[in-house]
Amino acid sequence: MHLVLTYFHGIQGPSVLLSYPDEKLEGDLINKLKKFFDLDIDETFFEIILITKKKKIVNFHFKLDSEWARGKKEFAMLSLIMKKEYESELVYAFLVDTSYKILKTENVYKAFYKDDEFHDNDIEIDANYEQIKKILFTSLNSLIERIEDKIKGINKKEPFPFSK
Repeated sequence: MHLVLTYFHGIQGPSVLLSYPDEKLEGDLINKLKKFFDLDIDETFFEIILITKKKKIVNFHFKLDSEWARGKKEFAMLSLIMKKEYESELVYAFLVDTSYKILKTENVYKAFYKDDEFHDNDIEIDANYEQIKKILFTSLNSLIERIEDKIKGINKKEPFPFSK
């Protein structure tokens, strides 16, 4: 399982900001994620099945307020790459909860400018980048734990309640 955060870079277009675990994603998979980001669809949540790669990619688009972005909005997409089939409702709840954790982080938009030359001296960039990294880590580990619990027959009442 792999959790990826893609965003719209003002010059390069869709770019991968972070992925967890840290192991490198295949180049063609990264290109596919960038193309999925650009799909002209009205849905915020959609699934793609790559039959030849035996992978399912579940995507969730969301926007966040930004003082630095054109139009004052950053566009982002969380993608969960899986080899096995899981309940769409569980994955949807997970992606919504993870995006909520990102959205409620103060000045989180600054993390999207980590590799931007214009904002080199802003220490909040690195702090927010690390915060997103931590969110992806804890969220994915929580999902894995819930899936393992479900396999063992332990049922949680709320699949992914929004964070406090």
